[in-house]
Amino acid sequence: MDIVKDSMLGEVNYERIKIGDLVSWRDMTENDPDQFGIVLSKYISNLQHRKICMLKVASTKDNMIKNILAIIVKIESKKTT
Repeated sequence: MDIVKDSMLGEVNYERIKIGDLVSWRDMTENDPDQFGIVLSKYISNLQHRKICMLKVASTKDNMIKNILAIIVKIESKKTT
């Protein structure tokens, strides 16, 4: 039996997303429209014994700062220099 390292929830997206990227996500239901925002920072939250990848995003809809699970976002546009 192979030993698998513990992975963080949302790790694949977390590694692909960079600060300044434009991302989209949906809130609680499929009927909600896509929301868009710019990634301000990335961090890892510990929930008991599980690490969860999170993003701090400035929403383009209402300019509110939101904490979003990295696993639920889609990259719409990469930051250009």
